[in-house]
Amino acid sequence: MPVLFIRTCLASSILLLLACGGAQKPADGVDTSSLESTPSSSSASGDTGSTAAASSPSSSSPSSSSTSSPSSDAAPAPAAAMHPVPGATGSIDGKPFSPKLAQIASPMQKDGRVTLVLHEGSDCLAAADAKPGDASMVLVVPWQDGYKTDLSALRRAKKGNMGEAAFVRVGDDGKKQVSTTFKPSGLVTVVSAPTQKDAIGKLKIDLQSGDYMVAGDLDVKLCVAAK
Repeated sequence: MPVLFIRTCLASSILLLLACGGAQKPADGVDTSSLESTPSSSSASGDTGSTAAASSPSSSSPSSSSTSSPSSDAAPAPAAAMHPVPGATGSIDGKPFSPKLAQIASPMQKDGRVTLVLHEGSDCLAAADAKPGDASMVLVVPWQDGYKTDLSALRRAKKGNMGEAAFVRVGDDGKKQVSTTFKPSGLVTVVSAPTQKDAIGKLKIDLQSGDYMVAGDLDVKLCVAAK
């Protein structure tokens, strides 16, 4: 009987120990799973940081609207000087002539008169640069503010003498052809008469010769100093 009691106690003790050992394993399993979940959570936070880092450059980069670019509205270039142009009708020797500028290409004479050369250019023209078909009107008038000249009183060109009122056209052979039909009448009024080189004077012209008429305001460019 005592022996049976001892065996029974031993068996109970063994069962108790086994039961206790089996109860600890789930605890170990819980601890292991908690340790394994830590890296996954840190990797998730790392992914979140990577996403934030990836989105940071795009958010910090300047937008297209803030990027400075050259203005499309460029400042306009300065416009060329515009000269008043008198109205012209009819023809001289069968061809039209519309002067756009008068120039003074030689100094004033002792009597105070200058030679005005009216032509269809917009700046000073040298006689050597004349091309076939180019035309010019030559008038010799006193160069003084407010002075009026009766064109019919001017001496007309004769043969080789240009006189005080002449019309010249360059022929196809490059030679100057002085008109024999040009007989102007009317008035030329000097509005302003500067004398320094490159200055711009002003005059009013009202001229007629046959069926040709020219009337209006005209600028006078001083290609040389008048005096």
